[in-house]
Amino acid sequence: MNINFKNKVVLITGTSGKIGKKILNFFKDEKAIVYGIDLKRQRFNNSFQADITDKILVEKILAHIIKKHNKIDILINNAAKSIYTKPELRTKKELNSVTETNLHGTINLINAFIKLKKKKNNTFSKIINIGSIYGVVSPNFEIYGLRDNFNSEIYGATKAGIIQLTKYFAVLSIKKNINVNCISPGGIRDKNHSNFFKKKYLEKVPLKRMGKVDDLLGIIALLSSQYSNYITGQNIMVDGGFTSW
Repeated sequence: MNINFKNKVVLITGTSGKIGKKILNFFKDEKAIVYGIDLKRQRFNNSFQADITDKILVEKILAHIIKKHNKIDILINNAAKSIYTKPELRTKKELNSVTETNLHGTINLINAFIKLKKKKNNTFSKIINIGSIYGVVSPNFEIYGLRDNFNSEIYGATKAGIIQLTKYFAVLSIKKNINVNCISPGGIRDKNHSNFFKKKYLEKVPLKRMGKVDDLLGIIALLSSQYSNYITGQNIMVDGGFTSW
């Protein structure tokens, strides 16, 4: 099996975060032509500081990339937002903020990608959405200590929406040879996790460890390559077996 991303044009959102940054560096190491979009200003070539909820701006960015390279081969929708206030104190502004980034932003990018793909380009293009285990199951609140942030209801709802969007757009975009899939990571190791949380979380993971961002790279490579041309509309769990129990 030979997976070669040299000169493939890749666009990744949320490149300042730990997952987005790792994916960015992976494709750079593979000699791809990599672009990033993030709310934060970043110091690397081909980075755009932009809000993905701005539909017109998103389309302009994709049009700029396609004008320069005549294509975008791979789009990875990684940008996401969460909130950690108490559910009973959740404000409409907070709910809308998460929904707009996680759902509206993703929709903007996918629609622009489909619209702007050259009709004469018959090669397969790839869209990979980043979901979450909490788009499939609810957090178990017993694993959180007093100082731990537990995922909000709106975060889980939007990640469930990402999984459904994956299926919807997989069907809608197939005439343009675009595969759309989703990866749903489990808990990714973080220095801010309390010892209580790590202990309780690992009790629920068959592989008995938290995930690393590197654990996502294999499936991203597969879904970005020609070896996934017959895979579309799927949500693939990368969670050490967490959702198997």
